[in-house]
Amino acid sequence: MSAEINEIRIPTPAGPAYGEQLRVGLIALSADVAIERDFHRMANTDEVAVFTTRIRLREPNTEETFRELERELPNIAQLILPRSRLDVAVFGCTAASMLIGTPEVEAAVQLGREGIAVTNPAIAVVEALRAVGAKRVAMLTPYTLSVTEAAVAFFESNGLELSSVACLGVDLDDNHARISEELLLQQALALDWQSADAIFLSCTAIRSLNVIERLERETGKFVISSNQATFWHALRLGKAAAPVKGFGRLFEH
Repeated sequence: MSAEINEIRIPTPAGPAYGEQLRVGLIALSADVAIERDFHRMANTDEVAVFTTRIRLREPNTEETFRELERELPNIAQLILPRSRLDVAVFGCTAASMLIGTPEVEAAVQLGREGIAVTNPAIAVVEALRAVGAKRVAMLTPYTLSVTEAAVAFFESNGLELSSVACLGVDLDDNHARISEELLLQQALALDWQSADAIFLSCTAIRSLNVIERLERETGKFVISSNQATFWHALRLGKAAAPVKGFGRLFEH
């Protein structure tokens, strides 16, 4: 060896690391290209950090393939910073969370990370709608009809009224991400939003984050998306005070 290595002995490192205020562990679907990017955009400070692992979802998306994810969650949850502090775990799938159920998702994740706070898009959206005082909702989904019917049943079971619902019939996450922002905006505006308190754009895999404030300006309504609501709920569960701007009025609540 030609170069001499200078081995420096330092005290055990104890300086600040990423996520000193809040560490979020994100379990993202294997083919979802939107949720991880959206979370990092909203976590606009080193004090809040997002750490991601992936869970495989068989395609095409069906109620059966979504329900299958439950049994994989304990092992997947163990992969996120296994020897480090983690404050909140997020299971990043709206449809699967509605079908499996929030208590079941929480229990499965906590088998892998005992005692951790857990959220998912389904319950996060319900909490977000309650926070802004919305009881009547117009909903747009990219899902098939059967998955959208399950979404309607979920929200109605949580005391919400759906004023208008439309679905785009797409059953692959890669195709979800290719739905243009302009199409999302156009289809959301085609809903009966006038009689609703809020508009909900469902699915973690669609590029809805940039649409939120445009839609709020055009309609005057609160606009909630899966990723926005889930990140907001993670901040709440972790008692983080990090300001988030540019992604809708939800973050004022």
